[in-house]
Amino acid sequence: MTKLEELLQNVRDEIGADLVGSDIVGVDGFSVAGFSVDPNLNREAISAHFALAMKLALTVCEKLNLGELEDNLVTADKHITLCRSLGDGSYFWILDVKKDATLGIVRLTMNDYAPKLWEAIPR
Repeated sequence: MTKLEELLQNVRDEIGADLVGSDIVGVDGFSVAGFSVDPNLNREAISAHFALAMKLALTVCEKLNLGELEDNLVTADKHITLCRSLGDGSYFWILDVKKDATLGIVRLTMNDYAPKLWEAIPR
């Protein structure tokens, strides 16, 4: 298990049964590490689509002078998905949880692990 995979496992342990999946994705839309507890989730498609969503969210923040993007939140009827840039913005972190997850705990966990994940990405 790589350091990156180990950190994602720690996130999984902290969030528990509410966590559906997580991926570390380059701006090219390719995942460098991740997992899903739902075998029906297409992680490759999710990574590629959220890469586009993050690029758009960054552009919107810049064009509208909203400040620095912290995360991109997508809430659907079954899941909540948060995306957050890591480090210099060349990678981002997708975290997918069940709809009834406690969003504050998810965000706190992401705050704790984002710098560690950035350091563990092989570059």
